[in-house]
Amino acid sequence: MIENKKYIQFEELNKISEIIHLFTKRPFNFSKITSTEEKIKEEYQEIEDIFHYKFTTIKKPIQTHTNVVKVVNENNIGNDFQDVDGLITNMKGVALVTSLADCQGILLYDPKNKVIGNIHSGWKGTLNKIVGNAVSIMKQEFHCNPQDIEAFICPSILKCCFEVDKDVVEMFQENFDDVNEFIFEGEIKEGKQKYFIDTIGINKRYLQSLGLKKEHITSSDICTKCNASQYHSYRADHEKSGRNIALICIK
Repeated sequence: MIENKKYIQFEELNKISEIIHLFTKRPFNFSKITSTEEKIKEEYQEIEDIFHYKFTTIKKPIQTHTNVVKVVNENNIGNDFQDVDGLITNMKGVALVTSLADCQGILLYDPKNKVIGNIHSGWKGTLNKIVGNAVSIMKQEFHCNPQDIEAFICPSILKCCFEVDKDVVEMFQENFDDVNEFIFEGEIKEGKQKYFIDTIGINKRYLQSLGLKKEHITSSDICTKCNASQYHSYRADHEKSGRNIALICIK
């Protein structure tokens, strides 16, 4: 990882001159609830200033924890992408953005076909295999070979802090084969057995099952809740939480 005071970058992706990407830290805050539209606009401007690059447009879907992924093209670039949690494009100058506070932001890049993706994969998106939908669209719409696709998993809540009840565990057991290696027993609280789930591990293995090479899957391994002084975390701050963003753009 490349660390900066206000953002981080993936070293492998940073080597590609045609790609701009980052994952923001505090004090950046892209939450419309705990910040303001004017302040958010200023922060996007600051990002453009950092990279000395003016985005043609910034596309952030209206995320609702779905597994819906859409392609951004010339015909729909003006859409607001309601109830969409992943975007894919091959258009230059279009910054794809997801807002996050513990959920996984997964950046995708195919260097051969010049296609990028930005996926919001919370536990519900992971459960419902959103990243599989993204890879499928990249294959169908852009003829991408999964072996060429590179995936970068941004800071998110890790297994050390993702504590759940048995009902969530059972949903993962229903949707994934051999998922128990990613599930760990926690304490009994108020008479309920608690569990911890490694959703990063689940997505890494799932991406490999889709044909991505193991060496093309990179995780920051930074827990947003453990590092809530640096990153916004809903589990740490609840309703007062801000939002980090993951951003990727083809120059």
